[in-house]
Amino acid sequence: MARKNLRRIILFGSIVMMGLLFVQGFWLKRAFDIQEKQFNHTVQIALKNIADSIVAEDPSAKPAETHIRQLSSNFFFAELNAAINPELLDSLLKQELGIRSLKADYELGIYKASDDTLVYGAYIPATIQWQIDHANDAIPESDSEKSNFAVYFPNRFSVIAGELKIWIFSSVVLLLMVAFFSYAMITLLKERRLAEIKEDFINNLTHEFKTPIANIELASEALKSHRVESAKQQQYFQIIHSENQRLKTQVERVLQIGTLDKNELRLDQKAVNIHELIHRITESMGMRIHEKTGVLDVDLKAKNPEVLADEFHLSNTIYNVLDNAEKYAKNHPDIHIATSNEKGGLLISIKDAGIGIKEDFQMYVFDKFFRVPTGDVHNVKGFGLGLSYVKTIVEAHRGRISLKSKLGYGSQFDIFLPFK
Repeated sequence: MARKNLRRIILFGSIVMMGLLFVQGFWLKRAFDIQEKQFNHTVQIALKNIADSIVAEDPSAKPAETHIRQLSSNFFFAELNAAINPELLDSLLKQELGIRSLKADYELGIYKASDDTLVYGAYIPATIQWQIDHANDAIPESDSEKSNFAVYFPNRFSVIAGELKIWIFSSVVLLLMVAFFSYAMITLLKERRLAEIKEDFINNLTHEFKTPIANIELASEALKSHRVESAKQQQYFQIIHSENQRLKTQVERVLQIGTLDKNELRLDQKAVNIHELIHRITESMGMRIHEKTGVLDVDLKAKNPEVLADEFHLSNTIYNVLDNAEKYAKNHPDIHIATSNEKGGLLISIKDAGIGIKEDFQMYVFDKFFRVPTGDVHNVKGFGLGLSYVKTIVEAHRGRISLKSKLGYGSQFDIFLPFK
């Protein structure tokens, strides 16, 4: 799928999903507002009926002076200036709320009309069956002192939300759809990225093989012509041999990664002297670095250089890190390799003064096929397999590898290998 088409699909899908979320949110808010107004209206009607009933029982009260005020979203205050019996008020509240099927917990308070002093308070659970069972209870006599009362609904929001079950269900379904769409888009982007990485890998593989094959072909044609001087024959033989070794190395790298992918890695572990291993590797790389007028400094200070390891894979691991340090040098390679003993193992530090790695890309350098997409990195041949292989081998030895790098100032790889 073309990158442009993929972007259009993601953009269009995101707009549609955002639109659906906006519409769902709008209607959910509107439904909640309507249900809230209905709740407030029901409560105020119930409290007005209760107030009228209480005032009717008090000959000294004036029905015209009863007022129901909503002081907050869940607090209602009834001004009666009438004698209120707590049991009567509680009974009437249960009756009115039960008739209207309003299943809400509430707190009831009675206040003196003169100074708003609380004289009675109680928490009443929303038990509709209790309200039905006590709907016909006898009404007690009222007290003589003038009072007002207030009702507080602590669970008002949950009561209103409980009436919006279908809306909440549809909102949850929509959120699941959005989550699935997001997951699908992320997966699609990962697949697209993987496809691009594999395409780059194939291109790099082609270029890596093309040059040595061409050199072998030219050398072979020259030898085949029988017009080559005997002095140059050895040179052409050497070209064929070296290019053949180069091809063999590249093929081995690809095959090694394939083996790791299939979880077929088998370590042939034995006691390995890391110092001797490093000396062999640096001897073979020393000529390449000196040809570029570079420096390869070795500082081996570990008192115990022996670890239990697979010599072949560990040798490839150190070689790959040194090879990267040489390839990504600015002009002249400046590489330092050191060893030291840490608690429970051996630390190998490989530091270079090369181009460094931008901080944004450091977390990806050990990913398979990843190659830093900036600067001179594009001019360096490779498959993006080296550091992935390095990390896999180090972790297979129960070790760890870390990177410290600053763009323009070089990189340092620290490899820790445990003794056991």
